[in-house]
Amino acid sequence: MRNELPDFVEAILDGDQGKSFEIVRRLRDKHSRLDIYHSLITPAMYEIGKLWQENRITVADEHLATGVCDFVLSQTEFDLLQKPLSSSKPKAMFFSIEDEWHQLGIKMVSILFKEHGWNVRYLNANLPLDHALNNAKVWKPEVIGMSISLAYRAPDLPEYIEAFNKLPSRPTILIGGRVMSSYDLSSIIPGNTMVMKDLPELNSWLKVKKQNRRDGINAQPNTSSLH
Repeated sequence: MRNELPDFVEAILDGDQGKSFEIVRRLRDKHSRLDIYHSLITPAMYEIGKLWQENRITVADEHLATGVCDFVLSQTEFDLLQKPLSSSKPKAMFFSIEDEWHQLGIKMVSILFKEHGWNVRYLNANLPLDHALNNAKVWKPEVIGMSISLAYRAPDLPEYIEAFNKLPSRPTILIGGRVMSSYDLSSIIPGNTMVMKDLPELNSWLKVKKQNRRDGINAQPNTSSLH
């Protein structure tokens, strides 16, 4: 998939939704959704971020590329939307914390959960704690996933985690985002919180959860961080 990466980066920078989706569509014939997310879309967005940090593209360019990627991701989940939601499916809720506008990573996570048979609520970016907490109290998801990409937002995490840990439903709390692989935040993240290193590791955890359900095992939340 490495050969397609330069063309994909060029297409999203050009704002070419058609070409971008066509690249992904061709790859989808031979590769899984996970492979495309991990080996094409994620490195493409990292490359866009690098170009922006080096002042080789503008903020407008970065926003355009992000918008095209968001469009492509929505197209890749279209087949999953054809299946009606079932109240018997396990529930998961995803969002980016307040003042955190990076949402593509957590959107990919939410789509992978759907692929594994979960009932998902994707609440997008910049969600204040009180709104997230109210939604969780009413809907009672088994998993609550949060994304953080900016290091200076890390001090906000403990407040979110503490609030969700007090819920009677005792959801598994899942943290992800680029900052999680760049910094050691173990001092502020409790041991019962699952930290995502990357999508393949998350996918492995989802497979275990699915198998446990088939075996009739009510698996406890994974308390080991995915570093």
